[in-house]
Amino acid sequence: MRLARLFLRPATVLLFGLGLALPLARGQEAPPVDLTPQRVKIDGEEMFALGFDKLSSFAYKLLDAGTGATEEEIAAHIKNDPVPAWVREYDGKRVVLTGYLMPLVLDQGRTKKFVMMRDVNTCCYGAVPNMNDYLVVTMEGEGVEPLQDVPVDLVGIFRVDHRYEGGFVVSLFAMKGEKFLGARK
Repeated sequence: MRLARLFLRPATVLLFGLGLALPLARGQEAPPVDLTPQRVKIDGEEMFALGFDKLSSFAYKLLDAGTGATEEEIAAHIKNDPVPAWVREYDGKRVVLTGYLMPLVLDQGRTKKFVMMRDVNTCCYGAVPNMNDYLVVTMEGEGVEPLQDVPVDLVGIFRVDHRYEGGFVVSLFAMKGEKFLGARK
């Protein structure tokens, strides 16, 4: 019952990320995210731990044909590089990414192309996600079991992939998946 009152109080803001709900008092800001690169060892190999707590922590301004931007404004936006330098530090590096999986293509019960997202609200249940709330993964090998609605860990090569097609932003990040570790423990 206490949890129900928490959700119903208008002065409460809830932050959802990897299954956590934290109440904030009116006027209180979320605590800052530690952007310090964290290294972990998986199967004896050192790599960076990366999650959407970090990737979603910067304000990405969507500027494309859908927002009424001209070609010149889009070119200036790209030239000014809206992706922070600390995110670019991960570009081309092996990371273990934590997020929620949504399959894009299924073949014999497995997926080789899927979206990794900040939370389940990014998908079918909530508001339109920001470009830095998700990325598309192309998996090597036979693909993975599409575990949904639970946080999962995935090892692969992270890419900053800020791309436009026909004047519209279609990608900010991408990942070449190498090893699916399954549900977060």
